This record gives sequence, structure tokens and C-alpha cells, in this order.
Amino acid sequence: MTFWNIGDEEHSDPRFIRAGDGSFELYHKSGSWCMAQVRGRPEAEIPVEWFVSDEWVRGQRNGPRLAKGLIAEGMWERVEHGYRFAWIRHGNTADYVRRKRKQDREKPYRKRGRMADDTDDSPWDSPGDSP
Repeated sequence: MTFWNIGDEEHSDPRFIRAGDGSFELYHKSGSWCMAQVRGRPEAEIPVEWFVSDEWVRGQRNGPRLAKGLIAEGMWERVEHGYRFAWIRHGNTADYVRRKRKQDREKPYRKRGRMADDTDDSPWDSPGDSP
């Protein structure tokens, strides 16, 4: 499962405050929506960058007005038929989601590889460590 991360200082980020009441919610809600679009989908369907459609924004309370504020504050950029994140935490990027999925997919194999390489010289079993 993927998660949209929010920093503990973002509630008071001046860019969100200047963008207008509700901009914080729109920004993070749209990020969560982007993550939901790729849940359970193959890696090949994860976009290069997240895209937030005009249609989705219009469906949000005060969406178009708040989107203008996010653009003015450098948080979003206007693209054809929607928006993209101009400022985004590393852990929220599409590239990060791809890498995380790869790590999660390889994790059991790495673990088995370490288990196969285990030797009897574990630091927990070294001479003199016995009670």
C-alpha cells in the first residue's frame, strides 16, 4: 500500500496559508487521490509525474480558486487539462513509489539470501557471551 506523506510542519507552511483556506487540504487530498490511482496497478502504469485533472479539481470545494493559489505559491504548475506538483516531498514522488515497490518485491529474496549466508560466527553466539 502506498501512502501520501505529510510533514509535521506543513500545517503552518506560509505557502499554504497564502494560497488560501483549504489549499492544504486540496494539495494533500489530491496527492492521496494520485496514490489511490496506482494502488494495485502494475508498475508500468505509474506515471512519470502525478497528474491532477481539471475535472477532479472542479469536483472539490473551491477547487479552481484554491488551485490558482497553489500555482501562485509554486506548489502546483498548470499543465494541459490539469495540474502537476511543482513542489513535492521525495517520498511522495511517482519515482519513489516505483522504487519502494521494487524494494518490497525484492525484500523476501534479500532476506532469504542473508539467511542462506548465515554462519556460526554470529555476534550473539561468540565465545565468552554465554551467561
